[in-house]
Amino acid sequence: MAISSGEPVRLPPHLENTVRINWHLSSWCNYSCEYCTVAVFHQRSKTGKLQQHSFDYRPVSDWLDALRRLPYDQIFLNISGGEPFLDRKNFRELLAGLAGMPHVRVNIATNGHWDPSYFAGIDKSRVHLVVAWHPGQVTLEQFHANLKRIREAGFNIWVVNFVLAPENIDRFDEVFHTLENDGFFVNVSAMLPAGVYMSRTERTEREIELLDRYNTPTDNYFKLVMPRTKGRLCFYPAMSYKIMYDGSIRRACLDNTAQNFFTDGIPAPLRYAAPCEYERCPGCTDMYRGLVDEPMVEDPLQFYSKEDYVREVRQARKEYRRSERLQALPFGVGKLLDRGNRRVPLREMLLKAEQDEERHGAAAASQLVTLGPAAAALPQQPIFGRNDHSTLTARSRDRISISGWAATLRHGAPVHEVRVKVAGHEVGAFRNFFDRPDVAATYGRPDLMRCGWRGMVYLPALAQGEYELVPEAYDREGNYSALNPTKVTISD
Repeated sequence: MAISSGEPVRLPPHLENTVRINWHLSSWCNYSCEYCTVAVFHQRSKTGKLQQHSFDYRPVSDWLDALRRLPYDQIFLNISGGEPFLDRKNFRELLAGLAGMPHVRVNIATNGHWDPSYFAGIDKSRVHLVVAWHPGQVTLEQFHANLKRIREAGFNIWVVNFVLAPENIDRFDEVFHTLENDGFFVNVSAMLPAGVYMSRTERTEREIELLDRYNTPTDNYFKLVMPRTKGRLCFYPAMSYKIMYDGSIRRACLDNTAQNFFTDGIPAPLRYAAPCEYERCPGCTDMYRGLVDEPMVEDPLQFYSKEDYVREVRQARKEYRRSERLQALPFGVGKLLDRGNRRVPLREMLLKAEQDEERHGAAAASQLVTLGPAAAALPQQPIFGRNDHSTLTARSRDRISISGWAATLRHGAPVHEVRVKVAGHEVGAFRNFFDRPDVAATYGRPDLMRCGWRGMVYLPALAQGEYELVPEAYDREGNYSALNPTKVTISD
């Protein structure tokens, strides 16, 4: 689509009466995966306080009435959590109500650890599932058996997600062949930064091989190469809304403040492409497809469904196998036969991106140090840093987000890991670091740029009261220094 300078780029007319609603229904979950973004995993509070669940805030009937009032001919409703199916009674009522809305197509992200017989008698023809297998939580045999029960109960399972977290990769071949041979489509999903891996950017050779073989070049490009998108025009906010469990709603990717879905309705829809507000697109398959003039996306703008995604991935896998066969031919022959193929191997994309980032990071660090105020004196201890949080309030066994930075006095000798302890329990360790230009500028040391740490940890079972969370920064020789503590108040 060509862009005329100074003129707004309007949403195509065939999409104006359709909308995507991304509903974070709950943060309840019966699993506790290290690579997940969900903040809590247990259910209702002992004291009866409102929790992170839609049906704590409003009854199912209110949610259904609000969805019915949306002025669109077609609604793509994506329901996620946590685990949406945990609240069986209310979720059954929700699915039964949605079945009476023929203009609503439902997509649900789930771990599949629930009894499908509880939902017997409900029309599931417009309900599509994305089911994720988490090997640290359930055996393959149990997962496979329940997948078959869910399929036999009439649910449409479009995708089975396999997350390429470090702890999962060794099981890939067994899982892929077992499930694909039984007619399930296995999606090889790049692990996005989350949980204890919030700052992880490096990929192993095995990860790269699997993603190159089983995923699409476009998806790999946005999830792993992560091109800068800030300021680029994008239709996604004109097509999508985000609703949280408490009823707050905002146009996707926009609106720093949200309004209430029930009392204020939905924000006025956009009818044109808006500038991206993120440095990089978060990377969901339907998000980056909204970018105007993105050369990696050749299909016309549409509401990209999981069905479309599966079709695209299958085609990409065929092209990869064809490329492999041609590469095996005598020198030059395969290249001649493969002329016109624009597929770029993932390793090449990542190498170029790494070189670009190194140049960009070095230039940015040097500029900050040069233009910043006079450098502060370095601390005297060999390992030093700062925990960003002074106080936190949580419940026993909650999941919390923490962050900070840590560095050493020696050039070229960064901190190896940060271990986090609460009440004598080690609850997490972070070994992936991100850029903290503020630290590099403060001390006038570009080599301190990559010193930031962050992630999510589960608290142990603790009685009500106050505790100290202490991050400890270690170098490669095992020397360590405790950073300033966080006072954690357990409220429930």
